[in-house]
Parts: sequence; C-alpha cells; structure tokens
Amino acid sequence: MIGAEAIEKFRLFLLNLLTPPSQESAVKWCEDNVTVPVGPHQGRLTFNLMPYAREIVDRFGSRATRHLVLCFGSQSSKTMILTLGMLYRISRDPKDTLWVSGNKDMATAFNKERFIPHAEACPPVAALIPKTAKGITDRRRFGFSSQHYLNMVLNFVGSNSPTNLSSRPVGCLILDETDKYAQQSKFEAGALQLAEERNKAYSFPFIAKASTPTLERGIIWPEFLLTDQRYYNVPCPRCSREIIFKFKIKTEEHGDCGLRWWHDDPSESKIDGQWDMELVAANSFYKCQLCGKDIQNHERGMMLENGIWRATNPRAEKGRFGYHISSLYSVLSDETSFPSIAVKWLLCNTMSAKQNFINSWLAELWDESKGYEQREIITEVYSSQDVPEDGSTPIMAVDVQQNLSHFWVVIRRFMPPSDDRPNGESWLLFADRVDTEEQLKQLQKEYRVAGENVLCDMAHRPNQAARMIIENDWRGIWGSPTAKNYVHKVGDLRVNRPYSEVKLRDPHLGTSWENRFSPKARFVYFVKSAISDMVASLRHKKPAIWHVTANCSVEYSIHLNSRQKIQRQNKNTGVWEAVWMETSQKNHLLDAEGHVTVRALQLGLISIPDEMAQSFDQ
Repeated sequence: MIGAEAIEKFRLFLLNLLTPPSQESAVKWCEDNVTVPVGPHQGRLTFNLMPYAREIVDRFGSRATRHLVLCFGSQSSKTMILTLGMLYRISRDPKDTLWVSGNKDMATAFNKERFIPHAEACPPVAALIPKTAKGITDRRRFGFSSQHYLNMVLNFVGSNSPTNLSSRPVGCLILDETDKYAQQSKFEAGALQLAEERNKAYSFPFIAKASTPTLERGIIWPEFLLTDQRYYNVPCPRCSREIIFKFKIKTEEHGDCGLRWWHDDPSESKIDGQWDMELVAANSFYKCQLCGKDIQNHERGMMLENGIWRATNPRAEKGRFGYHISSLYSVLSDETSFPSIAVKWLLCNTMSAKQNFINSWLAELWDESKGYEQREIITEVYSSQDVPEDGSTPIMAVDVQQNLSHFWVVIRRFMPPSDDRPNGESWLLFADRVDTEEQLKQLQKEYRVAGENVLCDMAHRPNQAARMIIENDWRGIWGSPTAKNYVHKVGDLRVNRPYSEVKLRDPHLGTSWENRFSPKARFVYFVKSAISDMVASLRHKKPAIWHVTANCSVEYSIHLNSRQKIQRQNKNTGVWEAVWMETSQKNHLLDAEGHVTVRALQLGLISIPDEMAQSFDQ
C-alpha cells in the first residue's frame, strides 16, 4: 500500500514538473518567509543592512544564471546570502543539491548550527522536512550530512572527500569557502572540478561559488575573472558621483584617497612618533577619489541603499555573474566601521596578519612577489676597536659563489649570554664582497679569527670548498632545505638541534694512493628555515642585540631583505603554512649571517630568543 508521504512527494514532483518557473522575486520571497534564528541580527529578515545582497539573492531564482561567484570580504553576509538562496530554491525550484565546505567537520558544523535552524524557522521549507508517524522530524532522513526533503535531497560534504564529491548527480552546487578546498592530488582532480562534474546532466544547472580570496592561484579569484565582474557603486554624498570603496587609491587630482586617518599630516594621529589608536579611530574617514571630500562612517548606510551593481567585463560568457565586495561596505557591526578597519590595519604587525587583512577584509589577492616589506637596517657608528674583546669571540662566514669568481663575507664578534644579555650580543665588523682566497686569509688575520671559527659554504662547490677548508684549517657548512632538526646525544639524552653533528668530506685531492692518508674536511649540515627564523628573531629584537656597523657594504640591506616569510597553502593537506620565500638573488650576506649564527649556537655564544624557543627541544 502506498503511504501518504509517498503520494504527497509524487504530487509535489508533478507540480514542479508542470509549473513554469516562478516570476516571484527571490528577495520578496525571503522577506515574506525567512526568520533569522541565530546570529547577531535575529528576527524577521530584512535587507536594510545589506542592500547589496538583493540582486545576488535574486540570481538564485533566475534560470539565466548558470554560474554565480561571490568574492567577498569578511562580515559581508556571504554565507547568509548562500543560505537564503538555498532556502528559496528548496521551496520554489527544487533540485538535488550538493553543498561543499572546506572539510567534513566544517560542513557538519555549518549544517547543524546554521542551516537547519534556518530551514526549521522558514514555514515553506519546514513543511517539506520529512516527519515520522508521530509528526516529529525524521532524523534518519534529515540529518547533519544529508537532508531528504519531500521534493529534493540536500547533501553537505567536505572538499577533502573525492568519493562524496563524485558519487551523485545534482542540479545545484553550493561551493562555500572555495579557497579552503583540497587542491589537485596525484590521482584526483581538484575538489572544484570533481564537484562541477555532478550537474552536467541537468537542463538548468546552477553553481554558486563563494570565498574570500587568497592567492592568485587560489580558486575563487580565477573563477571571478571568468564572470562579468560586478562591483557595487555607491553615490558620494558630496559630489553625487558613483564610487567604489577602496582601502587605498591614488589619483592625480586629489592624491591619496580611500580610507584615511589624518587630513594633512600623519602626525595628527600620532603621539611621540607612534600611532595612537584612539586618535586614529577619531580621525578616520573616507576620502572620495572623485571629489576629494570627506565621507563619514555614518553616511555609508544611505550610500549602500542607493548603490548599484555594475559589470566591468563585457566579454564574459553568458550566464556567468560575479560579485566583488570588501568589508568597507559592511555596516553589520562596529567591527567593520571606518575607524575599526583603520585600527585593525595598523595593528597588523606580521606578514600573516597583513595577508589576512588584505584577503579577508579587502577581498583582494595577496601578491606573493610583493608580499613583503624592506625592513630598515638600523646601523651604528663604531669600529672594531670599539667592540669589547675580553670574553668575546669573532666568527667569519664565507659564502662561496658558483664559479668561485668571488666570495661574500660576514665577520661578527659575539659576547656570550649573561644576566644582562640573556640571548648574547654581537657586533657586525665586516660585510662585503671579497674577490680572492688570499684576501680571505688577510681578513681572517686582520680580525684575529681562529681557523675553527671560519665557516666556508660547501653547497655549490663542495670539493673546491673542502680543499680550502683543509688547507686553511677552516670548517665547512651546508644548508639542508628539508631537515626539520638533527638529533644529538648529550650524555644519556637525545636532544634536537638546528645543525647536525660533525661530518667529514673527502675532496679527492691528489692520487688515489695519496687520498688514503689525506685529511678530510670537517663540516655540519644545518636547517635553513630554522636558522632563517633565528636570524630574523635576533635581528629584530629590541633593544638591539644584533648590531650593524655603518661601514658595511651598501648592499647589506638588499641582501638581508632577500628572504621573506609568507603564508602558503600545503598542496597535500590544504593547510596554510609559514614558509620562507626568496625575493631576490642577492642573498649572499644573509646566508653568511646564517652561517655565523650556526657557529655561534655551537659555541654557546647566543641562545634562542623566547619567540623561537618552541622550535627546538633544547
């Protein structure tokens, strides 16, 4: 006997099949039927605080829309827009749907905490939720990963599950936070490509993709570039012309425009040369790029209500609509006010924080090639005679070039850690190019550096460098890009160090018979990333313990800024990691500083700064 629920499901199927597409506005439907049950703005849905969302939500009710791409900043209602669009489609245009999040846990948490409460609070959607004989929700068919409505199925999956992404055909795809998706692996296509294969069989497929952008090779930005690239234009309350809110924009007529926190001079928001955040907040405003006049934070609401989306890419494929908006447009909370955004930017004191601000708040790409800053090298006027010699040790590092045509040399003198200098202290005595091996010997003699404290780089010319090491009783050093640490035995203990135990290298000098008795070059491997971390910590520690003489090479600053730490997504795990990136080939003096640091660590002349301590098990 056919049950009543099966009959009702079949009736709804026929009704949907025979009924032409509704001309009802999706926005009007949402305003009439949606109540927001969770979050800071609970109650009857209104678009007053997010008027830019109206056109986007209406796209969910348009069969002319095939691809919808949202490139949004944080606190801009991106996920709320997806939720409203999905509620409308469940009720008015049902098709089996796949909602993809970054991973399974994210998908389950979103469904449980956000989507199900919205579905149950929306009467037309709640009426389609399967019930048991007792009239309560059937949790076997309406769960946290799969929801079987009477007219369609909605599944929530993580991007890290190729099986779930490729196992079922769907007419609608919701791809949320796409730049957190798993990338292409050795055996599988990327999550985006696997998901998009699921809706090819449907007559009117619909795909919505949303994310804050990350890098140029991320997912959302290339997808946005394929669309008509729409930006929300708002009228300036001073000149009435349309503008797009930009964090910074320079014009010939009005100079620096965008978000500002001073009018004539930065000192207006500073005390003793430092930004005062109360003054920054009090002085923040938006400078119109068309008329140069001030726009205050409280005027944004009126501007948004009278705004309009304008496409900027007329060559886009028909049916591809893209929307870009930054947190400068958000009036949902004080966290996105002009003063708060200005303060947040000035508090970004690391590369990771700056990348997060540019990605999540401005909805712009983080440019890896320019995503670093030239840190100022603070120099001091002193000579080698001014540096204390009693109890100190000079160390010399030689960076050997590929063709042995010249060398780059750093010489530092170190004082060991003490009560008043817990990390030790060092003074740069020499940093420059040296052309001959004979000049290296002269420098060693001039600065009275013991042979065992002269470090010679072996990475490029190991045999030739080994010959120099043996003949001059120097020591070798060799950077490893892969090792995480090296294990040493200290008594009965096994401890980690960023350098290896002493190794021996046979440079194959002379005949095979002579090689049997010839000495071997002594050297150590070291962990390049760990030593780069330590050099950075020592270099920027305040008060200064890493002194730089004003007499060093003019290229020292260029070399020291040639390697910067950036955030990069691991292709296997999808996790964002901090890695060192070479930004210039002029890095030889920085390498030499690293070599000096390794030897100073070996001799106990420096200790690891507090912020680095977790990197090593000392």
